[in-house]
Amino acid sequence: MYKSILLAADGSNNSFRAAEETLNFINETAKVTILNVIQIEKSKDAILHGENTIQEQKVKLSDIIELYEENNVDYNVVFERGIPDETVVKVSNSGDYGIVILGNRGLNALQGMMMGSVSYKVAKRANIPVLIVK
Repeated sequence: MYKSILLAADGSNNSFRAAEETLNFINETAKVTILNVIQIEKSKDAILHGENTIQEQKVKLSDIIELYEENNVDYNVVFERGIPDETVVKVSNSGDYGIVILGNRGLNALQGMMMGSVSYKVAKRANIPVLIVK
């Protein structure tokens, strides 16, 4: 069992499945930190257009929050601005977590060769165990 889990979540179906998987790794003393990375470009656009990006992200994470509340999970939500893979790696390597869990976005073969996926980059650079959920 892990005492502290980092869940990297973007509000997608894959991140919800990753949140469901965290339920298999926790007990009553465990805490889950839901990390949502607001991409820099989206953040700039939101500021220019007067949008409330964090509020929008909270709505995207509402299913995960509801799942955790229904299952009495001790959790907190953290919003960071940055490049998703770099930010998840930085936070996961902070020393505060035992494992990082994230969904696999399922890039097609061409996208994977050209850009690589966030989950792949996190798995390569994180200093703690990484669980990628399909």
